[in-house]
Amino acid sequence: MKVLLVNWSWYATGGDWTYVENIHKLYESHGYEVIPFSTHNKKNAFSPLSKNFVSAYDFKELNKNKTIGNGIKALKTSIVSNDALYKLDRILNEHDIRIAHLNNIHHYITPAIIKKLHEKGIKILWTLHDYKIICPENSFVSNGNICEKCITGSFYQCTINKCKKNSYLASALASFEAYYYHKRKIYDLVDHYLCPSAFILKKFRQFGFKESKLFESNLCYDIALIDNFKDKNQTTTNRVSTKEKYILYVGRLEEIKGVKTLLESVKGTEINLKIVGSGNAQDDLKAQKETEGIDNVQFLGFKNKNEVFELINNSLFGVCPSEWYENFPFSIAETFLFSKPVIGSNIGGIPELVIDGKTGFLFEPGNILELKNKLLQLWNDEIIAETMGKNARLHAYNLYNFETHWNKINSLITQ
Repeated sequence: MKVLLVNWSWYATGGDWTYVENIHKLYESHGYEVIPFSTHNKKNAFSPLSKNFVSAYDFKELNKNKTIGNGIKALKTSIVSNDALYKLDRILNEHDIRIAHLNNIHHYITPAIIKKLHEKGIKILWTLHDYKIICPENSFVSNGNICEKCITGSFYQCTINKCKKNSYLASALASFEAYYYHKRKIYDLVDHYLCPSAFILKKFRQFGFKESKLFESNLCYDIALIDNFKDKNQTTTNRVSTKEKYILYVGRLEEIKGVKTLLESVKGTEINLKIVGSGNAQDDLKAQKETEGIDNVQFLGFKNKNEVFELINNSLFGVCPSEWYENFPFSIAETFLFSKPVIGSNIGGIPELVIDGKTGFLFEPGNILELKNKLLQLWNDEIIAETMGKNARLHAYNLYNFETHWNKINSLITQ
């Protein structure tokens, strides 16, 4: 049986790609032939079927050069991709697709493909990595603050508040897209929405999505990757042997990620913080470090997977200080699978992973003093950190292992 696996990128971009890689392995391990459908990019992982990938505009470049012409170009391609529809026709003519598994498809592949898949009698599963379907901006953040003004379908609020990139044009485009697909009831044609967290399921139910279509699925992870790494590197990457004690943040450097709060929390302490990642707030955060003399912080920039694994394995614990509705962060899952606890903000899906006092500590998002106290508590008690780490490993294993995820997906496929 063949499954169409759809995602806007076919290279490492974040948690969505981590999931796509893993669900690809999972389908193949159960005898399915995976047919990828994505966009062309020089960074793409090799696929012999890339001839059917979609050409995509660089919307970041279009946004930099805000003109009416570029606005029309973005409107025409990001709402309905005719190229995606054409390429999908070609795929369906070449392959007997029975299941379509969607991931992040807005702007590039576009939800226009859903109607065609439905008309062909193909079962459609959609893993929800963000809130784009019910929030035009996609994160429930407006100008740096949590915002749910569109939760009732009032998508014009995105335009009024310039939620998207602080731009009327980008925000109006996002509002129009939301109205376009909801008014045409395209999202009703999806058979099942896979919700990685109970939190995102609750938000979609609050918006009005049918309970019968929402399915709490968690995510999946190839745990053997981490276990094999640990086996190969246990003598050289043991934290005690390095005699360097530090905590770790891995993720994008953006305002909503709470890294500014994290810097303020470690200022004036003996806690050594290493930061892995890049993003729009990178320069501001580095300037904050220099201006405020926060010498116990290192910005390491982008690191490949093995380098990240080594940093996690050598760390005392991880930190996830997000100030937006995180879904089910893979950064926490990977840290847990290395038997390291995490201190995370009490928001979104994070509390479903970070069980306060068991797999780590929770703190109020943006609360510098509370975060500092939790950091110091775990930093000064490595026995508790080790105990929590063991709990974290078991918790993540139960949530992310392939068998558990496959049993949930298979129950939907075989209905």
